Amino acid sequence: MLENPYFIPALVGSILVFQLLLLLQVARLSGKVGRLMRQLASRESFPVHGADADLAGRKEAVSDQKNWFEVFLNEDPQRRELPKKEQFAAFRQWREERGMNWKA
Repeated sequence: MLENPYFIPALVGSILVFQLLLLLQVARLSGKVGRLMRQLASRESFPVHGADADLAGRKEAVSDQKNWFEVFLNEDPQRRELPKKEQFAAFRQWREERGMNWKA
C-alpha cells in the first residue's frame, strides 16, 4: 500500500474532496435554515386569530371556574377543611344545583 507513490497524494486528495462536499452540504443547510427563520418571523407578525380567540376563551373559562370555586368555599367556611376530593365533589354538586354545568 505505502509502496505505491500515489497513495498519499490520492488519500489527501480524497480527504479534500470529502471536506469540500461536506462544506457544500453545510452551506446548503444553512441557506434552508435561514429561509425557514425568515418564514417563521413573517408568520409571527401575523398571528392566527382563530387560535388566539380559542385560547382566550379557555383562559377565561378557567378563570371563571377559579372565581366560582372561591365563591363556593367562601359560602361555607367548613368546606375549606374538607379533603380536596370531597371539596371538588361538593363543588360539582353546587354547580349542578345552580345550573352551571353543561348539559349533555
